Amino acid sequence: MKGIIGLAFGGLIAAMVLTTATWPIDQVETYYTPQPYTYTESEVLEKQVRNFPWINEVTQVQYIVQNTNLSEGKFVLNFIFNNGSETATRTKTVVIIGGEQQAVTMNSPLKGISTIVLNVIPPNYAIPHERTVQKMVNGWDYVGGWVFGSR
Repeated sequence: MKGIIGLAFGGLIAAMVLTTATWPIDQVETYYTPQPYTYTESEVLEKQVRNFPWINEVTQVQYIVQNTNLSEGKFVLNFIFNNGSETATRTKTVVIIGGEQQAVTMNSPLKGISTIVLNVIPPNYAIPHERTVQKMVNGWDYVGGWVFGSR
């Protein structure tokens, strides 16, 4: 009987020590930061065309967008048209393979001659980084590994 009580008391003391004793350990963790793709853009064509119903002349513009990254990406092209009295925006999404280029043509939704501004919104990719952080642990963090063999 004394042996069982002693064993139970020892187990209780060990549980208290494992629960209350904490110490810091250094742990390496990975985190990611977004980095936009790199690209080039160039206007290759701007002209007046007849738009449906063929009585309206509008400005047509063509840009070449090149993905200078190695992987494929989805680029959002935001065209802003201004004919002097109105402004309109048109958006087009294109998927461009890494290192490739794509020509994109857009007609102004406004009558007459428009000035055009193109804003390219490139996709992002994740850059991994590592940092060392301190984590507080207690004995219970290790007991499971010792008992079940995962350490």
